[in-house]
Amino acid sequence: MQPIKCLIVDDEPIARNLLIDYCSYLSVLEVVEVCENAFEARECLMNRKIDLIFLDINMPLLDGIGFLKTIKNVPRVIFTTAYRKFAVAAFDLAACDYLVKPFSLDRFIQAVDRVKMD
Repeated sequence: MQPIKCLIVDDEPIARNLLIDYCSYLSVLEVVEVCENAFEARECLMNRKIDLIFLDINMPLLDGIGFLKTIKNVPRVIFTTAYRKFAVAAFDLAACDYLVKPFSLDRFIQAVDRVKMD
């Protein structure tokens, strides 16, 4: 199986590092870029092939939902957020899964397995 090329987008360093760690346990995932905000993520998407975005919602200037609405060819997305209230909006944008922080490694693996099944 080809590696799933991942982009991590989160303004919190602890959350970014946790996602990097979790991704390292699954050989199918390849983290190709880590971004602190939506604008860095846009640049990455213009210059690299990305299969999956781990996307925070509450970020400065442009939140994850707004960011996703600006993308034409959206890769698969797993939202990673502390806010349950945005779940419906996320799934309206065809999110593969919605992880509420703090989430466990087993819940992370379940989300990734959903992506692989699509």
